[in-house]
Amino acid sequence: MPRALVIQLARLGDLVQSLPAITQLRVRHPETQLDLLCPSHLAEVGRLLPGIEKVLEWDGAAWQRRAMAAQQDLRAEHLAEVETTLMALAPDRYDCAYVLNQHRRALVAGSLLAREVKGPLLHGPLGETLAPWAAYVRDVAQRRLGQRVHLADAFCGLCGVSPPGDILPLDPPAVRLPDDLEPIGKHGDPWIALIVGAGETERCVPTEVWRRWITVFLASAPQGRVVLVGTERERAAEIQSLLPSSNLGRIWDTTGRTSLLQLAAILVRCHRVVGSDTGPLHLAAALGRPVIGWYFARARVHETGPYGTNHWVWQAEQGDVEERGVLAPCQWPVDETISLLSHQMPTPTENWSLWASYRDELGAYYIEAGHEAIAPLQRAQIWQALQPSPV
Repeated sequence: MPRALVIQLARLGDLVQSLPAITQLRVRHPETQLDLLCPSHLAEVGRLLPGIEKVLEWDGAAWQRRAMAAQQDLRAEHLAEVETTLMALAPDRYDCAYVLNQHRRALVAGSLLAREVKGPLLHGPLGETLAPWAAYVRDVAQRRLGQRVHLADAFCGLCGVSPPGDILPLDPPAVRLPDDLEPIGKHGDPWIALIVGAGETERCVPTEVWRRWITVFLASAPQGRVVLVGTERERAAEIQSLLPSSNLGRIWDTTGRTSLLQLAAILVRCHRVVGSDTGPLHLAAALGRPVIGWYFARARVHETGPYGTNHWVWQAEQGDVEERGVLAPCQWPVDETISLLSHQMPTPTENWSLWASYRDELGAYYIEAGHEAIAPLQRAQIWQALQPSPV
């Protein structure tokens, strides 16, 4: 049986947004065993992805230590250790590796673990010439233009396949929660998961803003509950310290207490998920939960908006531009987001634009609220230019 390896060594959001490519690779190559190489701490999420038969765990910290040691004093034992580690990962080389990162470590892993590599570079890990789809992704990241092919669909292009026709939600994991968290989602309506932090500080919503959002939401929804999710316990504690004590009985703090599988189980129990462009937001979307994203800093809805349908994204349009082009909003769509939760179209704001998610045969796209839901022509033109033959 042919064997192929998908390599995704980036963060949680990138891993989840690899699902369209994995789905279509499975459709195109039904007789091929499709495995996944991902960071060790994300392996349990990798095992949720349909179509993946085996997950290989990449210890990024260990590889970083090896690289630093080799830079200082390259010895034969360093190379022997690398060979031993790779043999433990995959004793037999794969027929093909699909590399979804432009990181050198992913490219090297693909070259060492497989006979053929498809991905960002045309001439191996030491080359400099980008494949057409990789050049496109880099251009979008640098120029920050308008409607574009979604990153998840660009991953499909890197693999030489088109976006899938259908993507089923991930199956929620059967996992036990801590006893005090078991009531989440069982009484009251609605339950809203609030992602309190982000992997990058620049994408963190200020705690005072979340305090205000929670206060207004709980006042507008007498039976509503808020579930704080993520790993940032200190931020969650600060938010709660700013709230009146009368609200605390309707707040469920799960931060720093759950595994990724437990986080997934909690997200599935909530009616909506709200947060910035983070891994948990994309995980919620992949689990079939409708999400509302606040996109600012360097996040752009057309590139990394939650994949699928029934999602909303607020895109920051005005604010203070900091170093590296990071946009820091001066105002936040607090009341407007609560209007969306109440199924009311909010009043437009000059600081933020509102976008709704859609999908078609070319993948995901977003249309600004109030505009007709017509798929943008640019995507078809881009696919024709970068991948003119049928896929």
